[in-house]
Amino acid sequence: ASELAARHARWCELEAQRAEQAKQLERLGKLQAVLKANAFVEYLAEEQLMQVSRAASERLGELTRRRYAIEVDSGGGFVIRDDANGGVKRPVSTLSGGETFLTSLALALALSAQIQLKGEYPLEFFFLDEGFGTLDQELLDMVIGALEKLHMDSLAVGVISHVPELRARLARKLIVQPAEPSGRGSRIMLEEQ
Repeated sequence: ASELAARHARWCELEAQRAEQAKQLERLGKLQAVLKANAFVEYLAEEQLMQVSRAASERLGELTRRRYAIEVDSGGGFVIRDDANGGVKRPVSTLSGGETFLTSLALALALSAQIQLKGEYPLEFFFLDEGFGTLDQELLDMVIGALEKLHMDSLAVGVISHVPELRARLARKLIVQPAEPSGRGSRIMLEEQ
């Protein structure tokens, strides 16, 4: 009887080990399924895209007085939600030139914040190159106001532009004078109001 009890105890011990290893194998199988075929990388990319789109949507709302928002469709592309028109969703291709600029600006700022402002040594500087020529006066005022607010939010924004109205509104400007045919190179001057 004691030998039978010893064998039963050994069987119980081995059965407990088997059950634990079966659980471990199941967990490893799930992990393998998640990591297989880049599913985990795709999941992380989708999460990152959602974070960027939420931040961009908030910024676009500020720029357009809550008229537009950005959403991600089922295919991973961007669509515009027109909140001034009952929340109708429409392709970004239906935006005007100025609205496209504002949407691009919102996305660029959101992406910049994700990449540049996070980490041990954040880059708190952002360059915008042109695009301002497509804006009417009201949109230009809105963008300049938003850029001034960004500057207050400890993010310096550099604007590359030839638009006179924009130049007149900026407090500090680096004026680039092109090289001269005589051989003198480009020159830069700081102009402050």
